Amino acid sequence: MTQRPVVVLAEDDALLREMVAEAIEQEGYRVVACDNGFGALKAFFTEPRVDVLVLDWLLPDIEGQDLIRMLHAQRGLTELPVVLTTGLERELPVFEGAVCLLRKPFAADELSRILHRLTQANQPLAHVAGNASVL
Repeated sequence: MTQRPVVVLAEDDALLREMVAEAIEQEGYRVVACDNGFGALKAFFTEPRVDVLVLDWLLPDIEGQDLIRMLHAQRGLTELPVVLTTGLERELPVFEGAVCLLRKPFAADELSRILHRLTQANQPLAHVAGNASVL
């Protein structure tokens, strides 16, 4: 039996978190939903495996870039793919660890395509359309 890919979702908006988690669970992923960055950080130490982090840029306790730096400082997490999400209109800096930026609001199928590419072997994240841009 094949294990479902595990996605940690860090989103402080409860309604959006619930909607996104439900949509990607229907696509076959196991979702660990967190309402803040430190909850997501805790998930990495309690979950046996995490395949992708979907991370809101601005969380109440930590900014996305700081959380990525903390995770990548841990041995074994340096290659963790991160999908950043944001509702901000301004340009965000590019930094190591984020594979793409997904602008809110985004369609569930857009995130699903990105997750599929990140969790399937030999599937490069290229030509991402819609509200996403490759970092």
